[in-house]
Order: sequence, then C-alpha cells, then structure tokens
Amino acid sequence: MEFMGYPRPDGSAGARNFVAVIPAVQCDNELADRIAAEVGNGVVALPHNGACVNVQPDKDMIERTLIGLGRNPNVSGAIVVGVGCDGIPADRVADGIALSRKPVELVTIEREGSYENALAKGVNAARKMLADASRLKREPFDISYLTVGSKCTGSTPASIMACNPAVGWAADKLVENGGTFMFSETAEAIGAEHLLARRGKTEEVSRRILEVVNRMEERIKATGIDIRGSQPVPANILGGMTTLEEKSLGAIAKSGHGAIDGVLEWSERPSSHGLYFMDGSANTPQIFLGFAAGGAQVMTLNYGAGLPTKLHNYTVAVGGLPIVPCLKIFSSPQDVGQMEYFDVYAGTIIEGKETVADVGQRILAELAAVASGKPARQEMSS
Repeated sequence: MEFMGYPRPDGSAGARNFVAVIPAVQCDNELADRIAAEVGNGVVALPHNGACVNVQPDKDMIERTLIGLGRNPNVSGAIVVGVGCDGIPADRVADGIALSRKPVELVTIEREGSYENALAKGVNAARKMLADASRLKREPFDISYLTVGSKCTGSTPASIMACNPAVGWAADKLVENGGTFMFSETAEAIGAEHLLARRGKTEEVSRRILEVVNRMEERIKATGIDIRGSQPVPANILGGMTTLEEKSLGAIAKSGHGAIDGVLEWSERPSSHGLYFMDGSANTPQIFLGFAAGGAQVMTLNYGAGLPTKLHNYTVAVGGLPIVPCLKIFSSPQDVGQMEYFDVYAGTIIEGKETVADVGQRILAELAAVASGKPARQEMSS
C-alpha cells in the first residue's frame, strides 16, 4: 500500500506542504500572525501560550514541542520568530528544527533592530520558502512512511462497538506494514492499564505504561478528586456509559491488539516505527498538538454519538491544527444525518452491514487518500 507524499531532506514524507511560522513564546504570536497573513495561502502561523515565566521543565517541554512542530513532515520550511529576550530561546528552536535539514530562518526583533524590520525579513523568507515548496511534487511512498495519531471523543457504547475497534484494526494493519501509530489519553486508560501493560513489547515498556497511568491518577488525586468516581462525564452517561472502566475499555480499543513498542512523553517523537502510547490528557487540542509534534502526518478523531456529532468542527478544538489533517469518524446510526461533516461512517458495524475489518480497511484507505492530498472534511469547512 502506498500514498503520495512530499519528499523531505530527512527521508520522511509530507502529507501537506506548509511553511510554518513558529513563535518562540506567546509575545511573538502577533509577529508570526502578521508574517503569515502578509504571504497568505501555504504559510501558517502556529501561535501558542508558552510564556517566559514557566518553570524550567515546562520550558523544556515547550521547546521540544515547537521543535517537533517544525520538524513535522507536513512542514516544508520554518520561520522561527522571537523578540530576543525569549524564555524559550528562539535560536535553540531554530537549531532543533534545522536538524531535519529543511529550510529554517531565525527572525528576532533584537537582531533586526525593529518590529518592522523583523516583519519584512520574515515575509521575504516566507515568500522564498513558499516558492521553493511550490516546486515540490508528490511522489509514491510506502505506507511505512506514514505516522497516524488517534483520539476519541463523545464516547458512548457506540464507540466500543464501532469507531474505536475499526480504527484499532487500521492501526494493526498500519504497524504490520511498517508504519507508526500513536494513541494517548492517559486518564482514559485508568482501569484498563493492566490490559495495555500486557501488550508491552518489553518489560520496560509494560512498566512505563503502568508508571505513567499511575502518575496521572496520583496527579488527579492530589486535587482532591477521585477520577474513578467522577467519570464518565455527563455526556458519556447520557450516551449510555456507566463506569470509568467501561469508558477506558472503549478508549484503548483504538490502539488495536498489537504489541506496544514504547511509551512517549507528551509531544515526544517515536524513535522508530511501531505502536506508541503517548502520555497526555483527554483534551483534544492538547492531544492533537502532541501528535503533531511527535511527527504525525494524519490524525483521526473518533466519535461515539450524541451532541458532539452535531458540532461541525472538532470538539473543543475549533479549526484544529492547520498543519495536520484529521479524519472525523463516527459510529451512531441515529446521527447519520450529520455525515456531511465526517469522513468515515462506522455505524454500519452496529447495523450489521459491515464487519470491524471492513470498516477498518475503509479507514486505512481513507488515511492513505488524505495523506495523498485528498482534503479531510475538516479542511474543507475550516
């Protein structure tokens, strides 16, 4: 199986071909937005709320994330902007991205002498990178070059029966063919962590799975909340969920049945191909950001049923992350009228018209098609 991607100097393949303008800290968001707006289509700013006042571990995480976004295969070139006094040094972010051998330009107000000069330099650099990117042509790549990240939302019993196991089937096939699949939502592994640990490829991987899940639960308990008594949330209950363990069993189904090759910190890049569990919250934009920094070229968001299916955009993350397309998959036959806002309907499993494998194969084919340039529904409505 193949997809058509853009070749990158580090040997990876892009599903999209964006020039990214990356601010070192939140003070630089305006400059990044201005540069992208001046140039237009093909150049995207990636503003964020990372600040100089964070403690060092958080600064390290922000730096890792920004470097990961710039190194994402869907980015053809990056412009890193800063003031010059940034708590996350703009030059270190630029140097980290440059390890991928793609074009990188560092623009700081301090170095250029004024905001206007920095804006002019950034715009000129973006135009040149965009012109160079426009000359790239898609080439065939084996599916082993594809990295997919997956999250679920609007969880109901329909998630357990349809979208998540179908995505899990696609994950198994992708990994079997040399590709990479990442899943997350540590809080939604609580109660099912022992099942994930059994799938660790090594004892160390199994130990790490239990460690990060326990770390998440202890972090929640430190706030005075027992998550095992506060989940599922009202929307899940309305859809038919009864316990946290039930929700977790449905959530981990999207990881398939294969051996787990490693455990990643949030926004960490996998060291090789395979199946990876990324530590992270259940917050949609945070998870998507972590997957993108980890190198995912395509993502899926898997819906159970209910009111979330009526949102035209992602739950929580309006517009999503511009550099990485996301397939929206849903499961509920009663919500089939919303199909125009989704990429794949998995409810045929519940209806008895298709098997999990049938829908999983459709999902894998759609992932390859979107990686080859087909717009995801979200891209068409943004």
